[in-house]
Amino acid sequence: MVSVILISTAAIIVAIVGCAVIWRMDALRADEIEHTPPPERPRAQLAATDTPRPTSLPSS
Repeated sequence: MVSVILISTAAIIVAIVGCAVIWRMDALRADEIEHTPPPERPRAQLAATDTPRPTSLPSS
C-alpha cells in the first residue's frame, strides 16, 4: 500500500514539473518568435506575387 502511494505521488510530481517545463519552453519560443523580424523576400519574388489591381468595366 505504501509503495502505491509513493509511486502515485511521484507520478503526480513528475507530471506537474513536466507541465511547468513544457509551458516555460513554449513561452520562451513564443518570445523568440515575437522578437525575430520576418525574413525579407527578394524584389523579383515580390513582383511575381503581386496581384493585379482590379479595373472597372467601361460603362455603356
